[in-house]
Amino acid sequence: MQKFKFKDLLPAFLLALICGVCVFLLAGTYSLTRESIEKQQEAGAQERKLTIFPNARSFETFQYSDDIRAELEATGDVPDEAYIAFDENGTALGYIFVNSGFGYAGQIQTTTGVDSQGKIVMVIATAASDTPKLGKEVEGRPFLDGFTGLSTESEIILNKDVSAVSGATISSRAATACINHARAAYLKFQEKGLIR
Repeated sequence: MQKFKFKDLLPAFLLALICGVCVFLLAGTYSLTRESIEKQQEAGAQERKLTIFPNARSFETFQYSDDIRAELEATGDVPDEAYIAFDENGTALGYIFVNSGFGYAGQIQTTTGVDSQGKIVMVIATAASDTPKLGKEVEGRPFLDGFTGLSTESEIILNKDVSAVSGATISSRAATACINHARAAYLKFQEKGLIR
């Protein structure tokens, strides 16, 4: 019978030590850069809102009850974020809905602007982790401009109301689903008298 030797465990011990040091360094890097990353994300979100409603002077988080949230959750239409855009006189210019879904190879986030008449003003999409030259093409204006002017009254159907990006049908479908979730949330808020 072979006798146990400490040197047999040495490679495993060194590997565990290296992994522990790497985890510690990654955690430290994250804690040092977290605040900066959050500020950049907030600045990017504000820029997207102002791109959709350039005449807005303020954006307020849309407030709605837990009952309405439960109804939206039941249909899968809860927005990640919802805002009201106001002009300098405090008049509502429209509404912004941020929704996310999974495309071909990563998350897609849409920021959808809807005016007070229920028409889509503009959509901005980010697909940072999706496949370059395929899924990321849903970020492009040729695809997103197809949503501009569409009504929130009926479901938006891919390749009927708006054309899918060639070679990126899955990501196009995911972005369209996000926009339909925004549309459904707008209609629910209108139904509940939160939008007049």
